[in-house]
Amino acid sequence: MFRKLTIGIALLLTCFVCLHIYYGVQIRQLILKTLISNESENLELPIFKVKPLVIWAIDFHATPAYDLMMFLKPMGVTFIYRNYDKERTRCATKDNCNSSDTLKAVVPANLINLNYEDIPRFYQAYKDDPVMNSVDAFVCYHLVSLCELYEPFNKSLIIIATLRYEYGRFGKERWTTWNRNLIKYASQPRNVVGANNLYDAEYIKYFTGIQPQHLPNWGNYTNHTYSASRSGFLMPHCPSEGFRKLFLKNFTEICKNVNCSINLMYVRQKYPHYKYADIAAHQGIVYVPYQVSVMSFFEQYRMNIPIFAPSRELLAQWEIEHNVMYWKRWNRKSKRSDIEPHLSQRQVPDPNSYSEEAIRHWGKFCDYYQYPHITYYDSINDLIQLLQSISTKQLHSISAQMKLFNIEENKRLRKIWKNNLLKIADHSINHPH
Repeated sequence: MFRKLTIGIALLLTCFVCLHIYYGVQIRQLILKTLISNESENLELPIFKVKPLVIWAIDFHATPAYDLMMFLKPMGVTFIYRNYDKERTRCATKDNCNSSDTLKAVVPANLINLNYEDIPRFYQAYKDDPVMNSVDAFVCYHLVSLCELYEPFNKSLIIIATLRYEYGRFGKERWTTWNRNLIKYASQPRNVVGANNLYDAEYIKYFTGIQPQHLPNWGNYTNHTYSASRSGFLMPHCPSEGFRKLFLKNFTEICKNVNCSINLMYVRQKYPHYKYADIAAHQGIVYVPYQVSVMSFFEQYRMNIPIFAPSRELLAQWEIEHNVMYWKRWNRKSKRSDIEPHLSQRQVPDPNSYSEEAIRHWGKFCDYYQYPHITYYDSINDLIQLLQSISTKQLHSISAQMKLFNIEENKRLRKIWKNNLLKIADHSINHPH
């Protein structure tokens, strides 16, 4: 009798556990669907219902301003957008290659290293233009110094760095002039000064004393999400060819020695012209960084693809020994910045120094260390063990957690942008509403 009772209790407990697991999964899925549904409803609520807020954008990278355009469109914002990215593979994925479009008074290719004499010429050409008169704000992403061109129009400037902000203003004299202008723009309530990554926000602060807004790109224009329908992991673009080859060679040799079956593929070899569906179909992304922030990181994170990145210690080691972050500096021949830091930043290491102190201090601001649910590896051996041992269930669990974070991040960013847009609207003579 006692044995039967024990068996009966065990069966009941087993059933209870099974039901708890089953309904627990169902409840989590229901909560996730509800959150997504509520968020989708919020996306359809415009701020400007009668008269849209109009933003003018000229960009030299296919993605940042395009992403902002897609993000703000449901809020009642329209864009007058021109993209002059020379990298055709980037703009082709978004169908926004229009580098043949012309501008009045200036040649687009000359805008990067802007001749200050072009500023009044551009203003005279556009000051009575009906399209320009409908503009409420100018956005400058890639490159932010282009906003100097728009100053005479007396409209709001949205200045968001995606890379080191002195791009196009090289040399001590031009950089100093640009600093002076940027500090002036930041002091005017109608303007927004920010960066899409924490590194560039801190970098601007180091040289100007300004505290920029941290405004990450949303990157959800891909219209795809993680599926893990194809085997293997992808390694994103890494222009540091020597180190990339060394990394893959060491990975292959160690993998062979431990008899592992991991397939790690360099994305540009696997897919010379990839689609977002290709990226989302693989098991995960393995980063070997060459830059502090890249747009593809936002795209992959918003697609909820599990990401594997080197630990801060490992990346610092690679930078010290192999200069893998070569691309984060503009003046790569100098061992220090061309200008001095802001008085408030004198105790902070120079971000353009090659010293170990500077590398370790500034490395913590890279995008790879700002987002949750990223898996870090401490060595190639450690990476192989992680990829070999992680299960499909675990990968999908990571993806689900990323999805939940992205839902909340979307809400957070929309609140920030709502405040920014309302401020811009308050200062516009066009009165968008």
